[in-house]
Amino acid sequence: MSDPVLEVNDLTFRRGRPILSGISWRVDAGQHWCILGPNGCGKTSLINLITGYDSATDGTLRIGSSIFGDDDWREVRRRVGLVTNTLTTYLESGEPVLDVIASGREAKLNLIEAPPAAWRREAEQLLSRVGCEYLQEALWGPLSQGEKQKVLICRALMAEFEVLILDEPCAGLDPVAREHFLQWMQSLAGQPHSPSLIMVTHHVEEILPCITHILMLCDGRIHAGGPKRRTLTSANLSAIYGAPVKLTRRGERYALRLLEAL
Repeated sequence: MSDPVLEVNDLTFRRGRPILSGISWRVDAGQHWCILGPNGCGKTSLINLITGYDSATDGTLRIGSSIFGDDDWREVRRRVGLVTNTLTTYLESGEPVLDVIASGREAKLNLIEAPPAAWRREAEQLLSRVGCEYLQEALWGPLSQGEKQKVLICRALMAEFEVLILDEPCAGLDPVAREHFLQWMQSLAGQPHSPSLIMVTHHVEEILPCITHILMLCDGRIHAGGPKRRTLTSANLSAIYGAPVKLTRRGERYALRLLEAL
């Protein structure tokens, strides 16, 4: 069996109290995952462990053939694309959009020197791919939320990565901008040699047809995980959110309705 794209075994994380306990999870090439769970369930902590911004208390973590603790995770991190609103707090408003994108090549922010011309040409091509070529001369600060999300994905695509993590990528988008963004994500997943996507969200409405697997967290543990059709159920969702809910499906998209207490 080939190396997994990502694998964690019995991962535990404590920060004064248990935050994650006994997390075992494997992502193989060609799989696209969605992580669901209520606030405080450990979603963000799991992402921080994968990207090396926090260190696990116990357990093992590997990306491809690289094992956390045995390899330089600063180098491994370049193989993991991360799109999160947290990055927006570190980017200077006057940073040129092309520089923001080019900085993804070496996983840096706010470049001191101008990027090489070859990197800028690649950044321009990526902007064209997402339909944002009009932003080539723009600065980061004035961009809309949807534009910033697409620029951050272009930044992630500057690196040769095996997995792309999207941490609540639709947060702050209006309904129309959200649908446009989700349609673009669906097209990205369908491209040849697409990385494995890991999407973190609170909303089942954002689970795309390209998502093949679901991981559900509750109280720092895995409640359920596996193929979407088997895992994404009303019973599992009711359990992790602590309330009776009904999952419905229309075409290849989902909706969730809260049932009245009996």
